[in-house]
Amino acid sequence: MNEPSKGFVIVASKKKFFYLSALNLIESIMDFYPEAKVCLVTEEHFLDDRGRKLADKIILCNDHSRAKIWGMARSPYDLTFYIDADTECEHEDIEKVFDLFNGHDILFTGLPAERHYCYAEVFFPGATKPDGTKAGFELCGGVCLYDMRNELVREFMHDWYDLTVEQYAGRWWPKDENGEEDLKNYPKSFKRWDQFSLWWLTNKEPKFKDLNIGIMEDDARWNYYSKYKSHLQHNKDPIVIRHYSSAGAKKEVY
Repeated sequence: MNEPSKGFVIVASKKKFFYLSALNLIESIMDFYPEAKVCLVTEEHFLDDRGRKLADKIILCNDHSRAKIWGMARSPYDLTFYIDADTECEHEDIEKVFDLFNGHDILFTGLPAERHYCYAEVFFPGATKPDGTKAGFELCGGVCLYDMRNELVREFMHDWYDLTVEQYAGRWWPKDENGEEDLKNYPKSFKRWDQFSLWWLTNKEPKFKDLNIGIMEDDARWNYYSKYKSHLQHNKDPIVIRHYSSAGAKKEVY
């Protein structure tokens, strides 16, 4: 049996900031993992010689604000680690990320209670558990490890993108008993998050019930958010991916 191909997918669309960040991320990965294969998904007008030299494969995308999910769905690698562009690799364990599956089809990082101080919204009434416990987002899409050999995984990624497009365009939202948008259980403010479409597919879509979706071991080290408070020690082992998700440079025009 042939060994599965392994590689990273990085998507850079919408702003040149993301493209430049993506190239820096690729270089940082290769600092620790010179043999790494990286697929760069970007808009044609951003692409330059530096990008062509760094990437193993290049896929052109449009400027949709969630082209990241479109790119995830088109990974050329069997075992894929998607990483948001506005991050940096800083540890040699990046080479070991493909050893983390442990029987899972898809792995994300999590949003546990002790990190809620970093996030604008987590809970919503429609996610409340039967015992009345508040619930909401549990998975973070900043990085994602997934097995593209599984047809259901490929379908999941395509559906996540398609549903997000419909959500962002205002053409889809959960309905109440009257056929109207159920804003009581699913508040309007949550329409801005692709984490909502992710939550819907993993909690409400029957065809994905057999997917084994989980959270990476010691997950904070694989997606260490820039707002984390270091004294709280969310990660046990050294940080592998540092995420500058609150960077003001995103707003700059190049």
